[in-house]
Amino acid sequence: MGKKLSIFDAGFLLMETRETPMHIGMLQLYGLPEDAADDYMEQIYRRMVEVEGICRPFNQKLHSRVPGRLDATWITDDNFDIDYHVRHSALPRPGRVRELLALVSRVHAQRLDPSRPLWESYLIEGLEGNRFAVYNKMHHSMMDGAGGMNLLQSRMATTPDEDFPPPWSSEWNTRLPQKRKKKVPAVGLVKSLRNMQRGTSQFVDLMRQPKESNIKTIYQAPKTVFNHRVTGARRFAAQSWSLDRIKAAAEKHQGTVNDIFLAMCGGAMRRYLLSLDKLPHDPLVAQVPVALRSAAEAGDGGNAITAVQVSLGTHLHDPLERLEAIKDSMNGVKGRLRSMEKAEIDIFTMISNLPLSVGQMTGISGRINPLFNLVISNVPGPKQPLYMGDAKMLASYPVSLVMHGYALNITVFSYCDSLEFGIIACRETLPRIQRMLDYLEESLVELEG
Repeated sequence: MGKKLSIFDAGFLLMETRETPMHIGMLQLYGLPEDAADDYMEQIYRRMVEVEGICRPFNQKLHSRVPGRLDATWITDDNFDIDYHVRHSALPRPGRVRELLALVSRVHAQRLDPSRPLWESYLIEGLEGNRFAVYNKMHHSMMDGAGGMNLLQSRMATTPDEDFPPPWSSEWNTRLPQKRKKKVPAVGLVKSLRNMQRGTSQFVDLMRQPKESNIKTIYQAPKTVFNHRVTGARRFAAQSWSLDRIKAAAEKHQGTVNDIFLAMCGGAMRRYLLSLDKLPHDPLVAQVPVALRSAAEAGDGGNAITAVQVSLGTHLHDPLERLEAIKDSMNGVKGRLRSMEKAEIDIFTMISNLPLSVGQMTGISGRINPLFNLVISNVPGPKQPLYMGDAKMLASYPVSLVMHGYALNITVFSYCDSLEFGIIACRETLPRIQRMLDYLEESLVELEG
């Protein structure tokens, strides 16, 4: 008997169309060892595909008996083809980062085959600076972004001398301690109704917040150029920022790294919309995912997140006033989550996400007022360098998804002493998104001054 998808996980299957593929990805850059042999890349590829077996969740595919996949379950793929899932590519000359990002933009726009396990990995050689790249993508129904990153990077070495198999190798079945199945306590009818009532009450109370408040909820966002229908084409931009710079700015303004990150995004969005002469009078509202699962639980699969709406203060010219508005907004929603039990958060998440799912499935998203303007995520990552074999990982950039009505997504991973920004957008809806990288830098400089 296969593992049944949760309602939340199945929602990503129901929302998927040709224009809105529901997978997420990660682009990793590696340095070639100084003594690398001429066939080093071929050796890496052989190591990735020559495994004796495949472990969960990488060997799981979808099975459903009814249209719409409302009864979808994960089952083992008995005809798994490793050569289909792991691919060897090379960049066209001169092998600049520009060519790499263009390749990732094209590959990320392509849907995963629903008849196979929903993931792919690309080994990409030919990158200038004696480097190569690995781009991984997996369906959001299979795992959320934080879980996927934690799973892949927890199966990487912390020294060049360690011999770790690829993340999908069945060797991990014996390398990792076997988890005992958690006993899920039975929840009585009275308690279930109480959780439903409390989760619903939290949502209704949040909806009553005045629009002028910094504490935001769905349907309080102005319609912008980000909030139109999308095509299947994508454009990806990426860049790293020093974590020390961001921490120094956070200390200067009695905030957190996440506060400064959101303020960088708020300042960049203000600049971008001003450059198009399309800045609304009301502040942009970002949907910010919040992880509900620890890194140790990454291999459990599925999605364990909720989402809150945060004001970006884009109506404010002064960067410090904008930062204070963001801090006030984030503290308000975080305080609300802290006051709720896990079961209440589950109800709250289901209710607040239902309009998003319905909008995508019915085709009305991008044609009516948006629930929010864009998605912005901050995923904590490893603080020590990681290795694939003896190749050191230099950077790791998130590649997320966009939907009808929400044509822009900004996600960051932290890695060692950097914040790695990944910006994904609909190529046809939003022009020149690479300029956002300059606007992010200008917004950080403002906060450092």
